[in-house]
Amino acid sequence: MKRQIIRAEPLASYLERHKAPTSTVTKHGDTIYVSGAPPFDPETGEIYTGGIERQTELVLEQMKLCVEMAGSSLDDVLKVNVYVTSVEMFPAVNEVYRRFFPKDPPARIFINVPAWNGGFDIEMDCIAAV
Repeated sequence: MKRQIIRAEPLASYLERHKAPTSTVTKHGDTIYVSGAPPFDPETGEIYTGGIERQTELVLEQMKLCVEMAGSSLDDVLKVNVYVTSVEMFPAVNEVYRRFFPKDPPARIFINVPAWNGGFDIEMDCIAAV
């Protein structure tokens, strides 16, 4: 079985504009893999560098778009990796995260990372079933 690359627009174009060598979604069989991406402002296509609550919303909205374009949903997400530049953001990230996964949330890890080029504070990737 061959893997399938799924372009989740406009996210795929935003990533290309930033020369990120990645696909937004890779599907293999009944499993999809969603790449992490900066919190892109949907109105401008630019990286949003404001408050962590809005950054978290944007990243989760992008994740939702990706899984839906691959024929899945947030209800079928199996694992989420959360990467944040400060452990101090943990409560604010969790508050927003709970809105997207209100019941039976997927397995998850929260990882503190030094920083990214671009001034944003959060990325998430996930694995989901189709």
